[in-house]
Amino acid sequence: MSSYKVTKNAFLWGMAAIYLLAFSSLYVQIPAAKSFADLLDGHPTLLRLMPMIGLDTETGLDLLCILGILISFAALLFQAARDVFAFTLLWMLYLSIYQVGQTFMWFQWDILLLEAGFLTILVAPLNIQLPKKYRMSIHHEHDSITLWLVKWLLFRLMFASGVVKLTSGCPTWWGLTALSVHFESSGLYIPTSIQEYFIFMPYSSYTGGGH
Repeated sequence: MSSYKVTKNAFLWGMAAIYLLAFSSLYVQIPAAKSFADLLDGHPTLLRLMPMIGLDTETGLDLLCILGILISFAALLFQAARDVFAFTLLWMLYLSIYQVGQTFMWFQWDILLLEAGFLTILVAPLNIQLPKKYRMSIHHEHDSITLWLVKWLLFRLMFASGVVKLTSGCPTWWGLTALSVHFESSGLYIPTSIQEYFIFMPYSSYTGGGH
């Protein structure tokens, strides 16, 4: 049982870190976005509540990002903050932004974050402070079944990623040599001072280091 607790806490900590990066990235990019006021119709989003507190849509987007940053940062630092309520709020905040993001938010990693984020709600503990005589009957650790949902998501992600690459018919993937150039040619990897280290990692595991 202790191993399940460690694994679950590591998963929740990692999701808090991902949420923090996601909301921080969105916050710095919102000023370049167009008004989303005409997109609210028919979309379930917390942005509908912004006029009630005197905020326009773009300012509301800033507020949602800031709340997401604060909640995820708290969850990153404190284990007690990694509970159902925090991850429910994070999921609702990200879903609210996703609903109005148009093609800017229609990438597979946005959908993946929403799906994984929903699983954190099921995995996270319900930290409710109850009188001592009621704690044993109501407050308990979630069962181990919820963790299998995370494993299933990981399996589907890796399996589908592999199938897509093989069905493309690319000879480098079929020849198991694609990783020789994958990290150098992919547009998702931004050059950094340690990029070369990560590029050559697949080689080092087989050749003992270096090209």
